[in-house]
Amino acid sequence: MSDRELTIALEEGFDHRHVVVLVDGRVVLDDPDVSTRHQIGLARSVRVALPEGDHFVGVRLDGSDRLDLRIDTAAIRSVRVSVTADGGVHAVAGGDLPGYL
Repeated sequence: MSDRELTIALEEGFDHRHVVVLVDGRVVLDDPDVSTRHQIGLARSVRVALPEGDHFVGVRLDGSDRLDLRIDTAAIRSVRVSVTADGGVHAVAGGDLPGYL
């Protein structure tokens, strides 16, 4: 199996939030001050090389809001994460990279 690159993009709704991103339980981003740049709709992104197959992505915001999802890197190349108007965390996983990356 060859490694695949997974991009995790933190997009809309981040306003000085502490964000921790985990992949398979390993912290790949721990940033205490994440804010969306409204001009481009992106706060931060992180790229992780992973073997092809199933992996778990977790996003923690301020220690309370959380998102957990399972992805298959054979089909998924990106996970786009946003904070909704009610403060929830929403993600879209897809086979294509966002245009800004």
